[in-house]
Amino acid sequence: MRFTARQTTFALLVFLTAGCGTDSSGPGAGPTPDTPSEGLWTASGAPSAVLRLSPDQLLNSGNPIPATTITTPSANLGEPGGIAFDTDGTMWLASSTDQVLIALAPSSVATTGSVTAKTVIRSNGTSLAEPAGIAFDRDHNLWVSNPGRGTVVRFDRAQLAASGAPVPTVVLSGLGLPFGLAFDASGALWVTDPNASTIVKFTPEQLAVSGSPTPAVVLTANDHSLQHPGFPAFDEAGNLWVPNFANGTIVAFAPAQLAASGSPGPPIALSTNVLFQAPVAVAFDADGSMWVVNFGIAMLVKFDRAALAASGHPAPSVSIGFTNQLVLGLAFWPKPAGLPLN
Repeated sequence: MRFTARQTTFALLVFLTAGCGTDSSGPGAGPTPDTPSEGLWTASGAPSAVLRLSPDQLLNSGNPIPATTITTPSANLGEPGGIAFDTDGTMWLASSTDQVLIALAPSSVATTGSVTAKTVIRSNGTSLAEPAGIAFDRDHNLWVSNPGRGTVVRFDRAQLAASGAPVPTVVLSGLGLPFGLAFDASGALWVTDPNASTIVKFTPEQLAVSGSPTPAVVLTANDHSLQHPGFPAFDEAGNLWVPNFANGTIVAFAPAQLAASGSPGPPIALSTNVLFQAPVAVAFDADGSMWVVNFGIAMLVKFDRAALAASGHPAPSVSIGFTNQLVLGLAFWPKPAGLPLN
């Protein structure tokens, strides 16, 4: 089955989520005092908002009321994409519906409310086409995947300083359906393609100029190791973790397996359980635990570091439900130390 860009990023997930909302019985836990902006952020498409869970709210399972809920007139966010923080704590988000990138200043997201973006980057021709994944490189340039155009583009730091429609400094084209982005410790960019069920690598040298480069490494499926991969992430040991929202698994590829093209069998595969139906994004916290956006039942789940050592069906240590909301993309602030390109 082939997915269009819009279907891959959102419509499939809406279908999976229909009728699968979390149990909202009982009162939700209210916000707790903490440092403004600190915690785990995610974007919601229903309703359209940016949500923060405070560090205290990440300790226990339940259906907490987010510590912060941000709406904005600057973007639709009906089909949100990735979230990424730059070095000063400015939050960047991709909005697929209206094909824009927005930046929210640290001071503006300190409390719940409606926030006008300090910067709005709009499409210049096809520079933004259903933007999905976003990631900063070591030079603080912002990279964006465009499933609607088959490109990954780079906006330099100076281009992000003011609103407008800048022409990307670098455009990588001919990429099929690029979706999730992750940089490794060497500065190489890894890109998932849900339609092809692949993940590919572009070296720092390939990222320096526009073109249609042949990926330095192409990983293809070994049995069901890659099945519509979503937003990946590297852990501090250099393992690449990839969520597969078509078969409800998350797999890890060891650094040695990332050195050459092929169809390696992942040494670690976490399989489907009742709380783990359609994982689409992963992120690591400061303790090395992995957090997963689970679209199947609109939930975030946490797997402790010890649970990531071997394949199996580990029970999440924390499960946090979002009633009647679709969530996509994860980012911690402050950025956890020890991860690539922090």
